[in-house]
Amino acid sequence: MCNPRRVMIHLARTIEQAWRTTVEQAATARDEVRQLARITADIPLDAEMGDRALQMLERIMQGEFEGFEPWERDNEGNYRRSLGDVTLIYRSGSHQLIVEASLAELITAEARATAEASGFTVGEVAVEAVGRYYSDGWGGRTEKRARAEAQAEAERMLAQAIEALHRQQRTPEIQAAEAEARASAEQQAAAELERHRAEVREALRQRLQVILANAEDRVYHTMNRLVGEAYRRTLIQLVQENGGRVLTDERSGSVMNLELELF
Repeated sequence: MCNPRRVMIHLARTIEQAWRTTVEQAATARDEVRQLARITADIPLDAEMGDRALQMLERIMQGEFEGFEPWERDNEGNYRRSLGDVTLIYRSGSHQLIVEASLAELITAEARATAEASGFTVGEVAVEAVGRYYSDGWGGRTEKRARAEAQAEAERMLAQAIEALHRQQRTPEIQAAEAEARASAEQQAAAELERHRAEVREALRQRLQVILANAEDRVYHTMNRLVGEAYRRTLIQLVQENGGRVLTDERSGSVMNLELELF
């Protein structure tokens, strides 16, 4: 193996030519889709027993009596109770019970768009590349091979230099094309997001219908127990206030056995 040698390739070019390129931009749009489902029912306890029964219902919801956990109160004074995937809301002012369920889902849409930038470039570029070889061709490193490799590298560097000159002189045009492509991509992403939003909203509606249907027994049990207790305590209070007495007061699950004596 002899000492390594090298060959240098110099390339230069004067540029006076029209130039055109395509730029691409991507955009992403995100949103959260929320869907709410409600069922509203009246609780007409006052129709038979007046305001006493409604007041008793609130006392039960406040956790005043053993065996009944207190409901939360919101800023509007409503009573709230979570049953997992549904929430019960009692509005004391309107005597209404609301069964509420909500779902949310994050959605994303992506889009890409292109735009053209063009102009006329004037200037000069020059590059050089080096190839190395051994005079005895050791390891296959011959002068012919080194010259071919240096030539290829110089041509690659020249193409890069010409492209850089184009971009240097046409920066405003490129920036304008990028802005155009970006705006188009954002518009497409927004349109796709809107289409996706409608699909997701309908899917959430269907899921909420299933949730409300599955919660029906839990809601009925919870409210039946509360309303029944409100009736029971209100009746006992009325009887005792009017000189009567309670002969039997038994409860088994959701069944109440109440025997009263009035004078």
